[in-house]
Amino acid sequence: MTTSKIKICLFSILLLSTSGFAQNNSSKVPTTSVSENTLEKMDSELAVVKGTKDSTTLWVNAKNLTIEGMGWTTGIEDYTRLPEKYKETVTPNVWTLSRHSAGIHVRFKVKNTAFVSARWTLRKKESMAHMTNQAVNGLDLYVLKNGKWTFAGPGKPANGLKHEALINKGFELEDETECMVYLPLYNGITELELGFSPNAEVKKVTPLPNKPFVMYGTSILHGCSASRSGMSFGSMLGRRFNSPVVNLGFSGNGWTEEYFGNIMGEIDASVYFIDCLPNMGRFPTQEITDRTVALVRKLRTLRPQTPIVLVEDRTYTNFKSKPTFNNRRAALKAAYERLLKETQNLYYVEGDQLLGDDNEATVDGSHPSDLGMYRYYLVLEPVLQRILYEK
Repeated sequence: MTTSKIKICLFSILLLSTSGFAQNNSSKVPTTSVSENTLEKMDSELAVVKGTKDSTTLWVNAKNLTIEGMGWTTGIEDYTRLPEKYKETVTPNVWTLSRHSAGIHVRFKVKNTAFVSARWTLRKKESMAHMTNQAVNGLDLYVLKNGKWTFAGPGKPANGLKHEALINKGFELEDETECMVYLPLYNGITELELGFSPNAEVKKVTPLPNKPFVMYGTSILHGCSASRSGMSFGSMLGRRFNSPVVNLGFSGNGWTEEYFGNIMGEIDASVYFIDCLPNMGRFPTQEITDRTVALVRKLRTLRPQTPIVLVEDRTYTNFKSKPTFNNRRAALKAAYERLLKETQNLYYVEGDQLLGDDNEATVDGSHPSDLGMYRYYLVLEPVLQRILYEK
């Protein structure tokens, strides 16, 4: 046999043996690739924790508990932020956004339960590219522990309008625990029930004795882009000072409207915040000043002595080789200086440090992450401390 024929034979034998090996081991090749598995299957902690589905679960309508953060008790739809009488006063966009439940929470005490579940119905399907589904559509449970409000678990939303989730299963039966459940930031709800062990004792609590903080502003106050509803800076301030917060943040539509003086002034607040500057870029400098003066004057006709805080715009965290002049700040400062000549109890917060100085506190250069929300809180907390102490 020639050398060339030997080479051909050897190649044929190798080819046949390789083919046989592949056939004999074909059963060992996975039929489902990793990419076909969902993240929830690969990591169970990412999954929505469904409710107990136990027929013995005690379900309590949240309307029978203590609801705070709405500002009005009559003439207002459940879990919304403006009463019906203002529908024709505000812009259509503001009215639509007022159906969101930002800042609203339910408080109660519970004993003899091993868990807290929830089932809720959203007003519509809603999602955002730069905000978590948890913050947009979910719930957020806090418990009062050693005199301090402590995060206790999320009510994770799934798909659709109706949701049910187990929020926390670590309760001790013999303990009475005060709880607070924050509602979604960028959606509204029409129904909410909370679920407990069958022999649980659930009761309303006395409304907080402190007057609310009434805050008028933009998407940042509205809650964009906290990871969950309890992490918005308004809610942080509410927990810190044990005060309700009436969140009148309207994403993209905080335009320092004069008529909001009447709306805000209808609520007997401990402090009023005006934080609209991030949405005022569409207006000339002089108009920003004039709008601010008109709003404060209108509010003063109803609440002559209540402290008012004017908050500057934050500094964008997008990279710029040179600082950009912010005419909105100059306009707000001009309004503040004019108003100081005619009213008292007026406070001013500069915007440079609201997000810190490391460019790390937003999700998109504009809207605060949880870190950014916490930095807002750190700037505003001592201002409130000073105001409430002086009072």
